[in-house]
Amino acid sequence: MPCLTRSLLPFVLLAASGASLANERRVRDHLSLALPIGTAAVELWRGDYQGAWQLTQTFALTTGLTEVLKKNTGVTRPDGSDDKSFPSGHAARAFSAAAYVHQRHGFEAAWPLWLGATYVGHTRVQARRHRWSEVAVAAGLAYGFARWRVDALPAQSQAWLGPDGQGGWQAGVALRF
Repeated sequence: MPCLTRSLLPFVLLAASGASLANERRVRDHLSLALPIGTAAVELWRGDYQGAWQLTQTFALTTGLTEVLKKNTGVTRPDGSDDKSFPSGHAARAFSAAAYVHQRHGFEAAWPLWLGATYVGHTRVQARRHRWSEVAVAAGLAYGFARWRVDALPAQSQAWLGPDGQGGWQAGVALRF
């Protein structure tokens, strides 16, 4: 899954680049959508239509329940602007992509997305729009829905037999769990 990681790494690097405070809101808002949209685009480009559908389900369930909770819990934001603080919608969107990739392709492919989603959550806390507990609940929802809806790709194993380049032969097996 290194292709997915390389494809999405620019989004994460942009977020971690220390954008000015004036641009941080735009980076946060764009990144919360860029992670799931970018992940879907990569999966479609790779021809993993089942994976793209599972990402869509994870995203829809996570953001849907997030909105239901926001409308029904009445938790006031730290800045006092309204009572729709619980849980963070921006974090829910971003973490849905990270959780999907983690479940489908493993942590090695997902860590840049976890980093980007955590950055989104951090900016929401720094802007006094959420508390860390609200970001953590959004991450938990995304992870739970990904565990429920996403099938991990089968482990890839390789076996080879061939010349070793020095006049002999070599054989090997590589198992990936």
